[in-house]
Amino acid sequence: MEDKIYDVVIIGAGPSGLTAAIYTSRRAMETLVVSKDIGGQMALTDDIGNYPGFELIAGLDLAQKFKTQAEKTGTKLDFKEIVSINKEDKIFTLKTTDNSEFKAKSVILAFGLTPRNLEVPGEKEFTGRGVSYCATCDGPLYKDKTVVVVGGGNSALDAAEYTSKLAKQVYLIHRRDTFRGEQVLIDQVKATKNIEIIYDAVTSEIKGDTTVSSYVYKTKDGKKHELTTDGIFIEVGHVAKTDWLGDLVEYTDRKEIKISRDCETKTPGLFAAGDITEITYKQAVISAGEGSKAALQAYKFLQGDKPLAPDWTPKK
Repeated sequence: MEDKIYDVVIIGAGPSGLTAAIYTSRRAMETLVVSKDIGGQMALTDDIGNYPGFELIAGLDLAQKFKTQAEKTGTKLDFKEIVSINKEDKIFTLKTTDNSEFKAKSVILAFGLTPRNLEVPGEKEFTGRGVSYCATCDGPLYKDKTVVVVGGGNSALDAAEYTSKLAKQVYLIHRRDTFRGEQVLIDQVKATKNIEIIYDAVTSEIKGDTTVSSYVYKTKDGKKHELTTDGIFIEVGHVAKTDWLGDLVEYTDRKEIKISRDCETKTPGLFAAGDITEITYKQAVISAGEGSKAALQAYKFLQGDKPLAPDWTPKK
């Protein structure tokens, strides 16, 4: 248990969390990042081609660059999982699964969303090696190849439509006989020639050697079928694991954290950034920007009534 009280503890080490750390450390705030891993979903992406400054970079490599830069500015990292948080006398106390305890004057929640898994053999083994949870991130890797998209909501329909512009063949696998998405998307997917929809199909297994080579599914009659494929996009939604925050924050109906335009929650000194919040678009570059906003707002919070120099000054 530490006696130290940090200026800010950041929960999560993805794009939003590590960007926030860079900004808080550069503002001379004593900063601790607590996370189970580095990079979050970004680290599970084979190659990223839409992050400014990098034409193509492996997700894990980009995450390591974030980490290195944060550490160079003075950020400390601790690889643990936070399970509770409370505030008393203007100080936050955070506890972890191993009973460690951290104290901070401010906290930034940046732990992202958790992809909903299929829980089938091969999924975990081939994540990042043909299995992806982000068509926008990894779609360009499958130009003129064959892909499988699993899901029946808007995200799956959108992923199928998007990858159809890149891949030569797209199989859209849905466990029911009707889609749950918007009709305009359903019509668009059904009209796309290189998308084949397979209804009433449940994923059984993902196979491969060093990378994915085939996808196995079971139909209502109990028969198994196998598709040769180069990649599989699992689009069955994400889970916002936020219940442990209790009434410190307000939630959307999807359990995302509600924030102001400056990343503030309902609790003074508690901020949130990135995919775990109600922002519309869940992309690394957007999360990074939100992380910088949360950091600057945390700095402003700790300054109290002291005036801050503006980021820009209009010409007189």
